[in-house]
Amino acid sequence: MSRTNKRQDIVEAAIGLLAEGGGEALTASALAERAGVSKANVFHHFARLDDIVLEAFEAFLMAMPSMQPAPDMTLPDWLMALGADTTASMDADPALSGAYFGFVAKARTDAQLREKLAEMALRVRAQFEAALSALAPDRVSEADRQALAALILVTGDGLALHRHLFPDQAASLAVAWARFVEMICAKEARP
Repeated sequence: MSRTNKRQDIVEAAIGLLAEGGGEALTASALAERAGVSKANVFHHFARLDDIVLEAFEAFLMAMPSMQPAPDMTLPDWLMALGADTTASMDADPALSGAYFGFVAKARTDAQLREKLAEMALRVRAQFEAALSALAPDRVSEADRQALAALILVTGDGLALHRHLFPDQAASLAVAWARFVEMICAKEARP
């Protein structure tokens, strides 16, 4: 197996362990066993266990199509796509969503992990700010754009959490997200 495939196997094994048992389940021994590698091999590819999870989540988030809005998108289109990508991701890979929330719970009591997660959130917010600048360049000031990017991130996290915990409420969550988009885009011109 190539180095890249082993690295990916380790990342996928970590996600599975987190999804099933939360932060406590992610140990070097359990990870090595699940990935079919030695503990030394795990640490050959990653300096820390948490680095594995960070890599997986950041790659996942940044790969969502709506993170880079298409040039012909409007602000409402982009926000709706962001909500749709979020919920589709939750539906397509429940293990990943479980891993995400397990990881967030672990970060609550691990200052170093929380700091790295905060850095990742800042990169996502910067991506949202860039999208807002491109889609609505004259709509809000830079400070308001930063606040709006933070609000979109927080609301998207809430959407993901509720979608994960209450999958039977998919329809009402979709309505709530659409209403959120309408409120943000109240000043946007409608075709």
